[in-house]
Amino acid sequence: MRFTSRSFSIFALISFFVFLTGFSSEDKKIKATWIWHTTLIASEPDQIISFSKEQGVNLLYLRIDISRKPAYYQAFLKKANEAGIKIHALSGSPAWGLVENRSRIMALVDWVIAYNQAAANGEKFSGIHFDIEPYLLPEWKTDQASVVSQWKENVAAYTERVKQYPALEIGCDIPFWLDKIYLPDDSSTALSKWLISKHDHVTIMSYRDRVEGPNSISSLVTEEIGWADELGKKIVLAVETKESSEGNYISFYEEGKAYMDQMLSRLSELMSSHPSFAGTAIHSYEHWTVLKP
Repeated sequence: MRFTSRSFSIFALISFFVFLTGFSSEDKKIKATWIWHTTLIASEPDQIISFSKEQGVNLLYLRIDISRKPAYYQAFLKKANEAGIKIHALSGSPAWGLVENRSRIMALVDWVIAYNQAAANGEKFSGIHFDIEPYLLPEWKTDQASVVSQWKENVAAYTERVKQYPALEIGCDIPFWLDKIYLPDDSSTALSKWLISKHDHVTIMSYRDRVEGPNSISSLVTEEIGWADELGKKIVLAVETKESSEGNYISFYEEGKAYMDQMLSRLSELMSSHPSFAGTAIHSYEHWTVLKP
């Protein structure tokens, strides 16, 4: 092939464009937070958007009250989407781990689907995020196998329904220690691995105030990160800012924001070699905003 000066110039221009866009084509890491008090989107929408942009937040898990009319959410979702912040509809309850309460789960899913179908493009939810935590039920202590089986059935039902709508990402919260709980019908598979396999992304409540060494975030999520790498799924690692009665090592409440930011930066460095590492999350907006500097 013979290069003329003109063809070389075109080739150089294309190469330069590929060089520039090669980096921007990479998936941007998630930085998420939870908003549990739905009324905040009405009382302080601009503050939420401003704080999120200032802190680099690009995903909000926003608790949804389906008894409210869709119009209640539209203005805030439009503001967030215009600011480059995705919104996942958040809900859940320990009782949602039981089959008898599946209708409540499906009511949320159907509400979000109907909302998105009626909403303008800039007002839509990007996903649904579940915080179920059935291990808080009394039944978990008396018949754990039954609760795990029922939780699995409910997860299978809602993920099958949501996956009919590819524009909606499906996620959930799980604690790091679920990797020690195994499926009643498959003693070789950890519950964490199964849950990771069913969702687009899983947020691990890896609540520790250090990222390296014993009893640290990185040491507690080794299994989950490995499984997600294997399964081609995404993992978000979450930290706590609320004061904890379980010990000072749980939360960044004592250390403050500057130290937490340093640790999150280091965590991202440590996890950078894992394709499954999708980013970090801070629990929650309500406590993060009042965390000491």
